[in-house]
Amino acid sequence: MLQVLLIITWLVFGTMAASALFYKNHHDHQILGVTLSHEHARSPEVQEMIKGFKMACYLVLLLSIGFSLLMLVKAMGPYAEFYMLVLVMANLFANWLVIHHYQQRLLAIKKKKAWTYPRTRVVTVDMNVAKEKGKSGLTPFWTWLFFFLSFIPTVFLIRYGEMQVFYPIGFSLIGPLCQLSTVYLYYQMRNRHAPVLSDLTEMNQASARAEERINTTAATLSAFAMLVFWILFNISVIYVKNGILVVLSSAILVVALLMIAHWQQRKIRAVENSLFGEIWKGDDGIFEQESTWKWGCYYNPHDPRIIVPKRIAGMGWTINIGNPAGKAIGLGMIALFLIIMGSVFYGGIKDYTIAENGAQITIDAAMYDMRFEKNQVVSLSIVDKIPNGMRTNGYGGLNKSFGHFSIEGYGKCMLYVYNHVDKYIVVQLKGNDPSYVIVNDKSQDETEQLYQTIKQWLAE
Repeated sequence: MLQVLLIITWLVFGTMAASALFYKNHHDHQILGVTLSHEHARSPEVQEMIKGFKMACYLVLLLSIGFSLLMLVKAMGPYAEFYMLVLVMANLFANWLVIHHYQQRLLAIKKKKAWTYPRTRVVTVDMNVAKEKGKSGLTPFWTWLFFFLSFIPTVFLIRYGEMQVFYPIGFSLIGPLCQLSTVYLYYQMRNRHAPVLSDLTEMNQASARAEERINTTAATLSAFAMLVFWILFNISVIYVKNGILVVLSSAILVVALLMIAHWQQRKIRAVENSLFGEIWKGDDGIFEQESTWKWGCYYNPHDPRIIVPKRIAGMGWTINIGNPAGKAIGLGMIALFLIIMGSVFYGGIKDYTIAENGAQITIDAAMYDMRFEKNQVVSLSIVDKIPNGMRTNGYGGLNKSFGHFSIEGYGKCMLYVYNHVDKYIVVQLKGNDPSYVIVNDKSQDETEQLYQTIKQWLAE
């Protein structure tokens, strides 16, 4: 479990580092959100600053990985999940701080060099290019096919209903929902605006056709990567039942999306350079743009959209916090994250207690208290191992697991166990919600004592 947490943490760190490094690329006449011509972007001062930015990003990555190794310290065990979330937030903040610092340095260079550009943007549309939209892209057949294939786990659960005991069918619909977003991504990519930089319609059309094919290919590959992830994830849950494979499938998805985004940007730059040459590399057509990214989020009060593409094309969507609805969604997400942070911290540090109270046994656990009476107990046993299962509504941490679980062979259970103790008390109850209560204590000896206590309580 600890290895899984570490891999997830490193995966987040790597993704953030890659995203930050993508932002240094000269795209749409901007570096780090600062408008620069191609000539100015190639100047020694800017190139030296970019080198410093890259080193800072790598330093943040290495420091984050170094601090994450503290999770291996035994004393950190009860706080590992909370510490992981704190590290992730610290890494996000550190990356934002690096971007902001070098953005200010770049603005200072620009001011010192008096690099100024027109502020009025003239949008040129070639109607002949607009008429060609949707004719050169990769067919949407594949993205729709991947969407329908994502229902395979759902069909499997319908065919083998007994598997729904530990894998709810509603959970299997998460994949198709995510896959549907890639269909939306495909159509957005197909309809992206193509640059009109030449007086020759034929050249503009050639550029638009090439970029449309590149964009739709990137969207289709992203949809395929999502499908591969979803199939691997379900195989790991249903058959292999190995957390490492779950993390591995997530890593494959993230790496694939980053590679697709890099390929897309590289191919589009190559097309524009080859077709427009010096037109694209010159200062003509460059206008001063206000940065629409603040605090790492898209901010544009003049943009009516609530959901917008991320900085890196093909990497998904984000919210416009300049829009009132976007602000509300952003605040809701912050509140949700704080609730999760508090729940993880509280669940990690609070031990549960099992106490006899006359005709009842009361279990006090963070957010998942329960009690049962003698006349509800069908049987009592102690085992050295319990089958694999799935958390349906509870806490599953590195040190302990408690709440509502579905366990193979047991059905719906209330679980209150320390994960490192291979001794479990199984209390079978009347009815099936829950069918069993499974508990243990902080050591095998203490679990044996607790078993004798419950056994004596039943005999009285």
